[in-house]
Amino acid sequence: MLVGAGLRIVHATLHESVRCALERLSPELVIRATKAGLRACEMLGDPDPTVALFGINPHASEGGLFGPEDGEVTIAAAAILRAEGIAIEGPAGADMLLSQRRHRLYVAMLHDQGHIPIKLLAPKAASALSIGAQVLLSSVGHGSAMDIAGRGVASPQALLRTIALLSGASEEAQA
Repeated sequence: MLVGAGLRIVHATLHESVRCALERLSPELVIRATKAGLRACEMLGDPDPTVALFGINPHASEGGLFGPEDGEVTIAAAAILRAEGIAIEGPAGADMLLSQRRHRLYVAMLHDQGHIPIKLLAPKAASALSIGAQVLLSSVGHGSAMDIAGRGVASPQALLRTIALLSGASEEAQA
């Protein structure tokens, strides 16, 4: 899960080609990612966040106009989550959901759906959390920055924000 600029975005898939991600996406994978995101939010002191689910295709396939993937995956996952009592908006287009900024947790289907908004709005200031375990594991959202290691140009801000996030400081206080 990436955290930054007031956004929390959990990913159903990460570092793989779009083709492989589409082959792996299933309602079960989306449900697991959503539930892991909800547990992480609770661990961060937000026990009941509002949740938005991104579609796979533009406009979440617009009723099948852009393909069957959302009907088979995200719409099915959202129905199961709702049946379990989880209030979730979507699936809908990531652009529309993010532009409204009404939710505390967003569930992205693909790497770039989640990474682009975080890195655009919180450049070099995001936190990356490995979620799904009993503890949150973290690093900075931009990775190890091996391209600038040892050059004396790295900023500690992302690391300091990540430490503050895990120590219980509100995300607003970190800004």
